[in-house]
Amino acid sequence: MTNFELTNAICEEIRAEYRTPCLSFSLEEGEPGLTGSKVGGTPYLPKGTKWPVDEQGVPLRFLAQIDCTQLTALPDYPHAGLLQFFIGTDEMFGCDFGAMKSKNYAVLYHETADPSVTAADISLPETPEDYSPLEKGPFHIVFGVPVDQGMTPGDFRFDSLFVQKWNQKKPDEPIEKGWDVFELLEEDDDEDDLFGYGNEDVPHHQLGGYPYFTQADPRETQHGDLDTLLFQLDSDTRGREFFVCWGDLGVGNFFINRDDLKRRDFSRVMYNWDCG
Repeated sequence: MTNFELTNAICEEIRAEYRTPCLSFSLEEGEPGLTGSKVGGTPYLPKGTKWPVDEQGVPLRFLAQIDCTQLTALPDYPHAGLLQFFIGTDEMFGCDFGAMKSKNYAVLYHETADPSVTAADISLPETPEDYSPLEKGPFHIVFGVPVDQGMTPGDFRFDSLFVQKWNQKKPDEPIEKGWDVFELLEEDDDEDDLFGYGNEDVPHHQLGGYPYFTQADPRETQHGDLDTLLFQLDSDTRGREFFVCWGDLGVGNFFINRDDLKRRDFSRVMYNWDCG
């Protein structure tokens, strides 16, 4: 077996051994209703609930809402109520890129929804229009078929698993990092076929599963206990039409610790986005 073949074989081993439920979704233009799963539009808020604001008192931007009755395929996620994501309106969309000290984003969970609340009861605040990943909207979230997703190479845990397996199989050519294998390839090996993510031609919108990045996993150096991808919204273009765009066609992620998720404690969530 060549080093090229061994690299891909190890990647397949890791994907087979480390799998977790994933629920992908797509976006369709339109407002699904006050309590529907959506990106943009009008969120549900209980009567008397104040709109979340950043540390300067500026209203946050509503990003997405999930009707949790649609999450029964995801263990440990709530299966009732509404899960909501709000982000900042500054040029970084409220992200502090892994430091998790910012108050410029929020994740809210409502265990139940009061059916007497209507869209007319929700007072949408004035927010700046200059900085937002949402190019259009609102969008109706349409969930796909749940799958058990194998660990993606971008996940911070992937590299150490790869190095361990490689060094077990090739003790005569040990490596320290996964990328070291590129120095061991033949000239005619196609490097683009290594460490693949799968289908790169579709947006990586999902809850659960393993994350996708255009750069690196922010949990690699800190907050490694945030082991669960809570929500991921990718950039989404349709021809020349932009639906969602994080910077230069990046991706946004929210991470949580699995035990906190089980307790329905969303007070410690890391929000990150990156772009190429």
